[in-house]
This record gives sequence, structure tokens and C-alpha cells, in this order.
Amino acid sequence: MDFKSTLYRHRLASVLSAAIVLRLLAVLFAQGYMAHDDHFETVEIAWSWHQEGMFLEDGTLRWEGKPDFGVLRSAVYNMFLLGLMKTTAWFGVEQLSAHMYFNRLVHALLSLLPVIFGYRYLKEETDERTTLIGGLMLAGYFLMPYLAVRNLTEMVAGNLLLPGLYFAHRSLKTISASSRDTLVAGALCGLAIMIRYQAAAAVVVVPVVMFLTNRRWKIPLVFCVSLGVMLMIQACIDIYTHGYFWGSFRNMVGNLGEPTIPGPWYRYILLLFGVMIPPFSIVFIGSIFRIQALKKHLVLIGALVSFVVIHSFIAEKQERFMATILPLLIVAGMVGMHALTKQSSWFANARKLRVGLWMWFVVFNLIGLAVFTSNFGKRGAIEPMVYLSRQPDADRILIDATERRLFIPYSYWNYDRSGAVPIFDAAEIDSAIALGRLDSKDPPRYAVIFTDSQLDQHLEFLRNKLGKYEVVFHGEPSIVDVLANKLNPKYNRRNESWVARLID
Repeated sequence: MDFKSTLYRHRLASVLSAAIVLRLLAVLFAQGYMAHDDHFETVEIAWSWHQEGMFLEDGTLRWEGKPDFGVLRSAVYNMFLLGLMKTTAWFGVEQLSAHMYFNRLVHALLSLLPVIFGYRYLKEETDERTTLIGGLMLAGYFLMPYLAVRNLTEMVAGNLLLPGLYFAHRSLKTISASSRDTLVAGALCGLAIMIRYQAAAAVVVVPVVMFLTNRRWKIPLVFCVSLGVMLMIQACIDIYTHGYFWGSFRNMVGNLGEPTIPGPWYRYILLLFGVMIPPFSIVFIGSIFRIQALKKHLVLIGALVSFVVIHSFIAEKQERFMATILPLLIVAGMVGMHALTKQSSWFANARKLRVGLWMWFVVFNLIGLAVFTSNFGKRGAIEPMVYLSRQPDADRILIDATERRLFIPYSYWNYDRSGAVPIFDAAEIDSAIALGRLDSKDPPRYAVIFTDSQLDQHLEFLRNKLGKYEVVFHGEPSIVDVLANKLNPKYNRRNESWVARLID
């Protein structure tokens, strides 16, 4: 029996094996964080709760950087992370760097949900070949293992959204089990919204599509009741966390400020065509909008289109927002490709073109998969903190970020950051000495220097102000940092760092 026939014979096992292996590699190697929210709004918050409790002395939620009017997001996901931290603490884990292996493993397992239910969707709606290819795409699309182990509410919500839409779609086909499937669909979609409110941009069209599909009120009504129950649970949780009914949602809606990253309305459309690797993406995404695909898969495609359209007209434009619908896009694209190739069309008769586009996609996907699955995000910022956490005499540290300003992940060193003195401007060191934050006669034993190419100048600067330091550790750049720097060194730093120790 050859390899190809084995794949077809054991399709689900093959898909799950690929998904699990790739995600385990990501658990081991895709450490760190991708964006600010991937750590400072999730892990950092939960870690502070783990160390000092959820609430401040005045009874408000402990949340660093929160505005005066309160926290703008649900605390449900952070409470989940807190539960994970309590679990590893019970086994004696005290360092955040060690805990994060367990954190990534749990998220990797959670990310199997869209793989399993995406596979089931394709199995019920397409043929064996499409099911296998679509399943392998869900398992091994180049961003999926990397995003699977991130602490991004966008991706966690997406892991729940696709299974919810699967049950919503199935409720319209299996009349005998429609109420049960609809209840599950509403609960899963509601949970996705609890994790990230913006998931509602996809869910909002589901009851409308349900009614248009069968012209009956029962199924959309049951869905809305189930969804509403989940939202009421969220509203009640907010009484505990935010102090009043549905406080997180009211804070978010009532205090929308100016966008930090604005962009044109078409940014997300270009992004999706880009991440699906053009020119393959032109056919892949274009196939979704064939009449045959739209008629049969209106719940899935309607949710996908609604999410993109609503986000396109929101001023804030951040690429990671689209992580929520990546699993949806893959499944929708595969049902579109199935409709395109199985029916009489120009693409169905262009075999060489099809093979060429798929080969192009596979090659570039494998390259991206190798890069991202092994990428240690923000490595240059995290590794020095981990190194210092293992030094018994690292009770006071100086952070030299005068060359580039950045958020410091102190929790990888020591939650009690009172011993850290960050310097973001060269002139600050003199004021720190004058104010007593630094003692030139008894300076910090360690200094973390963030620089790519001017280490000697920084060491000389410290020597003139505090004493002589020698380098004891190098925080290396991540793979993505190195590649970005080589492609465009003018705008992309290597993001290196160095730990120096005071010479007695």
C-alpha cells in the first residue's frame, strides 16, 4: 500500500497526526509573543492576578494600563489563563517561562477544534479528495500552528466560531436533530463572543441566514435564545469583574477612541489575498462567491463575508483581527474549489494550471510553515528576563532602552518589578541618580541593553555613569526578525539584547 492510498484510507488520522505534530513543535519552539495583546493584555494580566489577586484594594479589577472608566474587554479569557496558572502552580511551577509550555499545550489542543469540525464539514459537503486537502490545510497552513499557541483572543474565539457555524449549518439539514444542533451552535458562537466581542461581526448574520434558508422561525429563534443565554452569563460575570451588568461591553462601546492603527477600508481584503499566497489566492478566494457555493454554504460564507465587511468599515485596522476567520476562510475556499472543479468551468478543464497553482501554494506554504512554527516571538526581550530569573543575585536591574523604546516583559524575570529601573532616554539616567532611583555608588548588578549594533557605546555610557559592566548573555533575534532585517534593514531591526554584569 503506497503513501497516497494510506492517506486516503486514514484521512482523519492523517489530518490529526499532522495537526498534532506541528502544534507540538510550536509548543516547544514558537515561544514568546507576537503582539502586545498576546502577552500584556492576557498573560501579564492573569499573572498579576495569580500573584496578587484579581482586585485592587478599592475593589476594582487589577488591570495595568486600564483607563479611568474601567477595563474595555471581557475578563473571561484572562480568568481561563488564571486557571491554567493555578494548575501549574499546584505542581510547583513558579517561573512564567516554565508555565508557558503548559499554556501553549492547552491552546494547541484547543486549536484542534477547527481542524476536527472543519474536516467534518468538508466530509459531509464535498468528496474524499477535497476533505483530505482541506483537512491538511487546516492542520498545516503556515500560520495555523503558530497562531494556535498564541494568547490572542482573536484566535481563541476563532477556534470556537468554526465549530459553532458547523452546527448552525447542520441544523438546517438534519430536521430531527435541528434543535439540539442549534442550541450547540448558539452556545459555541456565544462563547466565541465572550472571548472576543468582535466575533459578533460574523455571528450577527447567522439567524438571518437560517430564516432565509428554511423560512421558519423556530431554528433562528432557538439559536438566538441559546446565544442570548451565553451573553447573559457574560453580563452577569461582568457584575463580578467590572462592577456592573455587562460592564465590559458598555465600557468598550461607550469609550471608543481614535484608532491607533487606521487604514483604508480594503486593507483586510488585500491581507486575506496575501496570506493565502497569490496568485493561488485569487482562484481560492474567488471560488467562494460562485452561486453554487453560496447556495449550499450560506451560513459559513455569510459569516465570513459579514466579518470582513464590518471590520473593513471600522477605523481601527490591525492584521491580527483577521485571525478569527482564518479557519472559516480555509473551509469556505475548499468548498468553493470543489464547486469550481466539479462543475463545467474553465478551471475544471485547466488541469496544468490547477496543478501549477497548488504546487506554488504548497512550496511557499512549507517555507512559511518552517519559519513561523519555529519562531520565538520577541525573543530578544524575553530571553534576558528568563536568564535573570535564574540568577540569585539579580534583585536589581537596569534596563537600557535608550536606543529603542519597547514594552518590557518583566514577568519573565520577577513579578515584583520594583528592583527594575528602565531608562528610555539617555538623559533619564542623570535624573534617576538625582532622584535616588539609581545609586552611582551602589548601582544595579545587572543591566539589560537593547541594541543591535552599538553595544560598545552603551557599555561605555554605563561605565561613565555607574561603573564597568561586562556582557554575560546575548538575547538573540528571532527567525522572523533576522529575515525582516535582511529584506529591509532600514525599517526592520534585529531586536537583539545583551545582559551585562557589574564588575566589582
